[in-house]
Amino acid sequence: MLNLKLTDAKRPLVAETRRKSGRDVVLDGIMHQIELVKNPAFTVERSRYIKSESGSSRQTIARPPKPWFWKSGDGTMLVQVKYGHSAVVEIEPSKPTIVAGKSDKDLIGVLEQVASAVKAGSLDSQIDMAKAKAKRNRGGKSE
Repeated sequence: MLNLKLTDAKRPLVAETRRKSGRDVVLDGIMHQIELVKNPAFTVERSRYIKSESGSSRQTIARPPKPWFWKSGDGTMLVQVKYGHSAVVEIEPSKPTIVAGKSDKDLIGVLEQVASAVKAGSLDSQIDMAKAKAKRNRGGKSE
């Protein structure tokens, strides 16, 4: 008999290895928001598929990300962390909005703090709930 260590692990599908994890989706979004705060002209490249008479073709466009932050009436910056572009990650149940402070520097600090919590895995359950909500909003399509 050969002296080999065996396992029942199977090779992952290409679609699974290409797919971003929930953490990566949220971290990308947070990094885009930080760049948007620093540079209001910041854009992100996105792919669109356009149907024409000759078939469908892929087109790359540069668009600014939608801001997750806004100013309240008293000048305080507020932010909602999102999964992708729509589903809100509720840090605490029924409290999706974070009070970030009065300045852009405060807002960046809050976003960096949330990013470190996401990297540490402490928001995984909230991200999973937002991911499920986003999937429902898409009509249950597979990822």
